[in-house]
Amino acid sequence: MKIRQIFIISLLLTLFASTNGVFANDKKYPKKACKGIYDSIGLFVKIADAIWKKKNNDKKAVLYSQAAANYATIYETVCRKGKSH
Repeated sequence: MKIRQIFIISLLLTLFASTNGVFANDKKYPKKACKGIYDSIGLFVKIADAIWKKKNNDKKAVLYSQAAANYATIYETVCRKGKSH
């Protein structure tokens, strides 16, 4: 399962990085990109919660929760305020 999580996170980060440059001047992200960002927030929260419940690696749980918070800020900035199309 660990390899799957790393793959999913890498895929999502690649998706975000590729759409960032394309829509930077327009300041409007397409709904598909916003959905990917939104889904990433849920994924990071889910992973952080699972790690937190195991109580074996608090630093790793904090890392994922911070990633979720960062993505939430991005989502708020480019998808809600930017009014994605």
